[in-house]
Amino acid sequence: ADGTVSLSFEYGAFEKPIVNREQAQSSADRSCSGWGYTGSQPFGGALTKCQAFNGYGHCMRNLVTVTYQCTGAPTAPK
Repeated sequence: ADGTVSLSFEYGAFEKPIVNREQAQSSADRSCSGWGYTGSQPFGGALTKCQAFNGYGHCMRNLVTVTYQCTGAPTAPK
C-alpha cells in the first residue's frame, strides 16, 4: 500500500501562521523512513477547515492539513 503522512496546524482568526516548510518536510521524511521509504513529497495542496465559528458565522479557528506521499521503494522492516 502507498504510505501517506498528514501534518496539521491550527490558527485563530486574528493570527497569521508562519509555516516552516523545511521542518514539515523533515518530519514527513522521518515518518516515511520509519516505514522503509526513502523520502516524501507534498501532494494535493493544503486543506483548510474551519474548526469554530462565532455567532455571526465567521470562522474563528482554522485547521490546515497537508498530506505527504512517501516516495522511494519501501524496504522490508528490520
